[in-house]
Amino acid sequence: MRLSPVQVEADLRQRLQALYAELSAATAGECAAACTRPQSCCASLYCGIAIDFARSHWDVELVPTWHRSLPLMGPDGCTAAPHLRPLCTAHTCAISDFGCKQGDAGWTARYFTLVDAIAALEVELFGADGNSTILR
Repeated sequence: MRLSPVQVEADLRQRLQALYAELSAATAGECAAACTRPQSCCASLYCGIAIDFARSHWDVELVPTWHRSLPLMGPDGCTAAPHLRPLCTAHTCAISDFGCKQGDAGWTARYFTLVDAIAALEVELFGADGNSTILR
């Protein structure tokens, strides 16, 4: 049985959400374990990018929190789901600084496998116009 276009898109979005959740688990662990000050890389600019991305790519309106300088920061971290904040989900200081997690080739390989899989699904879902994926 062939899936309808709506079912295909729903399946792609579900797979994308799962990949982002997996990437978030990996990067959140790095932030919590490797950073002197976890969540110190957060900035209001990235909250704004997430708000725009959620609206334009997922038709989701993210509601700002009480936090004065970080609109999406709640008491336990970011209030946006991992797939709605792609830059933040993918960020680690090690990847930004060195392009890898030094001393852990396996973690680095898995990181880039996830990022590549996410980028491929985003191109399929959002188009290949150069703005389809925020990660690559």
